[in-house]
Amino acid sequence: MRSNKGVLILIIVLMVITSTFAIWGYIANLSGVNKVPVRENVNRDFHYENKLYFYNLLELIGTYECKTSSCDYAKGTIDDNKYSLNYYKDAKESPIKYIAKRYAFLTDGSDDIIFYDILNKQVKDTYKAVKNYEIGLDNDLYIVQDKNNKWGVLKIENVAGQVIDFKYDFIGVQNKLSENTTKLASDKFVVKSVEGWTLVNENDVIKASYFINPIYSYNDDYVITKNGNYYYINSITGNLLISDPFLYAELAGKYVGVLNQYNQFYLINPINGSTVSQNYLINSIDEVKLEETLNGIKIIIGQEEKEVVK
Repeated sequence: MRSNKGVLILIIVLMVITSTFAIWGYIANLSGVNKVPVRENVNRDFHYENKLYFYNLLELIGTYECKTSSCDYAKGTIDDNKYSLNYYKDAKESPIKYIAKRYAFLTDGSDDIIFYDILNKQVKDTYKAVKNYEIGLDNDLYIVQDKNNKWGVLKIENVAGQVIDFKYDFIGVQNKLSENTTKLASDKFVVKSVEGWTLVNENDVIKASYFINPIYSYNDDYVITKNGNYYYINSITGNLLISDPFLYAELAGKYVGVLNQYNQFYLINPINGSTVSQNYLINSIDEVKLEETLNGIKIIIGQEEKEVVK
């Protein structure tokens, strides 16, 4: 009898212990004690565990699930060297980082450039190339090429939209900074189509006549075109102002700096072709620098200031 009573007590004790462990296990499972720890991107790396992580300062704003190991920001392209445009030549084909705290141009194992909405984790479109000259264009503009090799322009702010349709064989801007930013001015774009070369604004409104020869530089009144090694001065309406070509021409306010066949550099008034400065014999056009000041156009040859033309 005592033996049976002892066995019963032992069974009860074992049942209590087993129940206790079972309850503890259940509670631990709910609280996550027994779960395998999830690996976190504690160092806020851009590439981590086959994902791209986008941060605004220390705040994670979104991720992109990579399909391949070749997953990264897309690099801007430079195709302006194929033409005559006086573009920003210090530009490198460097990665374009995320834009407006929402969008990014990405590559993922192919030549396609993915335009990605970070906040909504959505691929908005794919392109063949994107261009912003590394230092960027003002007014939040990006030049993009579609898969049909046609160029257009996107305006990317909190909402992205196309402002110039994909219909041009080339789009670029000249090497001139915006007055209010450290980015390139984008009030006018040089475009090439079957009609020739012209200028359009960011709303795709034509701002100049069409030219047969490629455009080198421009302002509101004049367009310098280039044919081979020669420069020509034209009005914005397409009239050739001076019939003789120059070895070099540079817009400077209301004047144009020119280099003739005798290696003489000087300023002219393009309206009538009259010379408005002294002539300077130079060895290379790289010696010359023109600065627009409140007092006029300053001519610098080498390190020496020669004159200021009002």
